[in-house]
Amino acid sequence: MSERNLALFGNQKTEFKKTVWFTGSTAIRKGMGLCYDLDVAGTGTGETATDPWGRRGRLVAVPSTSNNLAFAGYASQAYTAKTGGQTITILEPGSICDVEVGLASTIFSQSAGTRHTVSVNSGDAGRSTLGALPGRGSAIALETQAVTAGGNIAFVSLDGTATSAWSSPSLTITKTAIGTACGYGDDDIDPTEFRVIVLGGATNADGTTDIAVQADYAVVTAPTADTITIATDIGDVDVTLYVIKNTYPCILCKTEDGPESGLQEVLTPKTATAIQSMVGGTTYLCGGYTMATASTATLADGMLNGMLKAYCGLGTLTTAYYVITASGAIDSDGGAAGTISIVDATNYIVLEFNGLFYPSSTAGVWYVRGVAGTTRA
Repeated sequence: MSERNLALFGNQKTEFKKTVWFTGSTAIRKGMGLCYDLDVAGTGTGETATDPWGRRGRLVAVPSTSNNLAFAGYASQAYTAKTGGQTITILEPGSICDVEVGLASTIFSQSAGTRHTVSVNSGDAGRSTLGALPGRGSAIALETQAVTAGGNIAFVSLDGTATSAWSSPSLTITKTAIGTACGYGDDDIDPTEFRVIVLGGATNADGTTDIAVQADYAVVTAPTADTITIATDIGDVDVTLYVIKNTYPCILCKTEDGPESGLQEVLTPKTATAIQSMVGGTTYLCGGYTMATASTATLADGMLNGMLKAYCGLGTLTTAYYVITASGAIDSDGGAAGTISIVDATNYIVLEFNGLFYPSSTAGVWYVRGVAGTTRA
């Protein structure tokens, strides 16, 4: 049940609470974003897909590419893991509340400010990190938090210039000052208090072999100023990552309401391999390595008029690129834009779908609504 309390005083935050059932068995972090499980079907009477089972509006799950268009809200507190699911309280979009983050924040003003959008990545699902499209699942920072060695947000490297190398029993990640950020040279900082969140990465051999495993990894030690180690072999890759305290930091945010943002994901393009993006939302692309031939994706028609889809580069892809085919896409000047190449961190494109009207079966069209640096044909 939703409680929207109008009697707020002083410094109390505006929190719109709702009691829901979390369908998973994992722990939930405070400020973690969650999505509705709208198409769930049980086995009892009245629970099949053909029945109007009202509970579907109260079931939530960890964000993924299958529920990213049904954002529910943010966990009001941390919950320990419980087999079979549990009742929890979420704070619905429109609240001013604590949001779990992984990247630096600048408090909102009329001329600046950071937007954080909930991730669907397996390594940090539910955490609000890279800014993406506005709407449900995005939040505006009401608190400044810098990247600080030894701090809650200790280190960020998103351009693919960090590297990893496995030598049993550990994997060493190398990037200038990453070890210092996790405590090297400071006896007051325990490096095991930090976690490395790997978002992606591939080998520089030409993107054909190793692909980094997205996950949340504990730092084992900080052996030098420019290296740290973890206990898992993610591959010898040019890696995209960030490092945070294992307390999982939160900041105060104004959470956005309105249309679905579609959340955000990070993908790793790979030579001659089709890497499909999720429906709607924002897709970020790892870089920092060479591909012999293009990695491709096909953008299907949108589900409804006005649906937005965005792509953005994080690092440079050399020789070949990530290429999106959007049949019928039209550029801002009226020309064709059906083939879109994302090359590096200066590249982004925002597309809007229009033209689908019931009961017409006529295919709609993707229109370019914002673009920088990409090549289109």
